[in-house]
Amino acid sequence: MYYTTLALLISLVLYVGLISANEPETVAYFYEKGVEAYLEERYPQCVEKLEAALKRYRYLTKSTQHCRLKCKHDHENEAPFYPENIDDLQFFEKNLKITLCILRCKARNSDNSEYLGGELEKIFEERKPYEYLNLCYYKINDKQKAASAAFTFLVAHPNHPVMSKNLDQYSQMPEVDMKDIINFEAEDYVYLYAYGADAYEKKDWNSVINHMEESLVSYLQAEDECRAHCEGPFNPGWHPDFIPAIANHFSFVLKCKRKCASLLGTLNGEKYDDLLASHYHYLQYAYFKKGNMPAACQAVSSYLLLIPDDITMLENMKYYAKLPKVLDEYFQPREEAVHYTQRDTYERKILEFIKDEFKLPERPEVKIKGDTASGNDSAQFEIDLHVQPK
Repeated sequence: MYYTTLALLISLVLYVGLISANEPETVAYFYEKGVEAYLEERYPQCVEKLEAALKRYRYLTKSTQHCRLKCKHDHENEAPFYPENIDDLQFFEKNLKITLCILRCKARNSDNSEYLGGELEKIFEERKPYEYLNLCYYKINDKQKAASAAFTFLVAHPNHPVMSKNLDQYSQMPEVDMKDIINFEAEDYVYLYAYGADAYEKKDWNSVINHMEESLVSYLQAEDECRAHCEGPFNPGWHPDFIPAIANHFSFVLKCKRKCASLLGTLNGEKYDDLLASHYHYLQYAYFKKGNMPAACQAVSSYLLLIPDDITMLENMKYYAKLPKVLDEYFQPREEAVHYTQRDTYERKILEFIKDEFKLPERPEVKIKGDTASGNDSAQFEIDLHVQPK
């Protein structure tokens, strides 16, 4: 087998400082103990502790995302204290209420004091525990899980040469059935989409509709959770005024949110540039085959809202429009597609404004303050108005 022992040793040295002697059983504690067991070749304990770290990380992450999404939803249409929006006070009132809701939501969770930011979060986002687990599973003779752990890591790092060799070797073992290899971190939509695509090949139109509709709901929920995850703490590396502080943090969060579609568009190692739109492709044809033309036309319109110049779908739309009993009012995109496209358009315009307008002026008195320790994408710039630079 091929293993990056030196790299893993270095990672332990880097991250062992996250743990103190009196640390409770946190994500950091379980992770450190799991890596320690790996290095000491105590493989059953390696599996136990790293599985516990992953379980706790998922629980805390989902809890935080739930609080942010629920509180935003609960206060979305709440009446303000005063009917007139004087000096944009309704914006601040709404966010104060959401903040209070989030604090109360977290307080109901006894584990709310555990912080998952910085390097620790990066470890789990990069699926590093599975780099250890694939060997630990192998050593306790659970080769099917070892292969799945390697595969899970490769989904996030598809060109990783060492783990690719590991998976190749696992695939040749008689104890490993490649059809049963799973991605431990896959969201529900990954499997639902695959089931729907398989049903499409089998011309099982009812199953296509059922699985793709469920996958669509699951995907949009997963993207909402990904975007909510972006709304965490942010260290700007400087001390801005009130409004610039809001603008800077908002810009940082927005750039993070814009990555969610790309992150979710990888299904078990295969990259899809149009995953959301492709749901409507499958649905429009399945609904057409079932004779549900209002739903088929809605799906076509939804697809074209996301990809307006798709020639095949434009031809489908023309074909449907000529069918008997098909009315013009059928060609209305679905509500979730309209909302998604409007948000996408607005966010793009905001990012274009940031890119075009917030540039360093040509003057010697501008100060540049680096923030390499905070994990931000680039240095922070202190200018007249401060936003996270591109």
